[in-house]
Amino acid sequence: MEMQSPKTYIKLVVHIAIFIVGFFGNLFTIIIICRKGQNKSAYQMLVLNLAITDFLFIVSALPIATYGMFAEIEKSEFYCRVVTPLITTLYFLSIFTITSMALQRCRSIVLPYCPKISKKKVYVWIFIIWLSSFVTVLPLAVVTKLANTGECEEKWPSFGHRQAYTMALFLLQYVIPLIIIATVYITIARFLLKAEFSGRARNASFTTEEQRAAEERRIKTRNQAIRTLAVVVIFFAICLFPGQVAWLLMDFGNNAESQEKAIDIFLAFSDILDILHACVNPVIYCLLNARYRKEYINCLVCLFRGNSEN
Repeated sequence: MEMQSPKTYIKLVVHIAIFIVGFFGNLFTIIIICRKGQNKSAYQMLVLNLAITDFLFIVSALPIATYGMFAEIEKSEFYCRVVTPLITTLYFLSIFTITSMALQRCRSIVLPYCPKISKKKVYVWIFIIWLSSFVTVLPLAVVTKLANTGECEEKWPSFGHRQAYTMALFLLQYVIPLIIIATVYITIARFLLKAEFSGRARNASFTTEEQRAAEERRIKTRNQAIRTLAVVVIFFAICLFPGQVAWLLMDFGNNAESQEKAIDIFLAFSDILDILHACVNPVIYCLLNARYRKEYINCLVCLFRGNSEN
């Protein structure tokens, strides 16, 4: 194995850190939610689906990317037609689930008196998420073949077909989910702020300290929810942006030298940010919740206690 540059070893350290946080963060999320048995809400079922998806993404995409930094990956027809499209499918599953979580959270907050979604409908919803992800990536599995160079290449009927698919992925992976998530969370934030102003008006009429304290706790919870929603939108937009721009430049650019350098830079960032997004999802959706934080700590205590006993 040839000597690697310091940048490669720095990237390796980042990969290891992301793997540890993503592996245990998503695993703990799965354990915590599964402990609830049949009492899981629709939102918790979607969080569970996201944790499973991101866990699979972490244990599949990250080891392959890490191995590729130090040695040439020997491609095969199976690798090109199954492994690569499968990783893209997991990528879609994560994005579609996050979008669904935004819609479900909006429904539960803005329309609190609507009947709860039944377990059967939640399972159908999750099934549609998985089916949609597989169908979206199916064309990629069909056209990707092992070339004589030993690399995976997309053999489209024409370059126009490739451009159309790239644009479709850009819309489905980034633009449409971002618009939905941003619109939904702005709606939630406006609703919470309106509720906060009315709560302050009610607070002025409260006569006991206990009533005022309860209202202050509600306001604090709303403010925390708004901050969490802002983090979700900003983090989604930043992490997925470099990869989307790189693919657009590759298929719609003019192949200038400056664009080639820009593509390399965007791809270098997207390799880390795409995996980081899968790693940090449980932190955003669970660790910012005090109840979940307590359960995460309990999982860590059990883990270290088990290791010390061994």
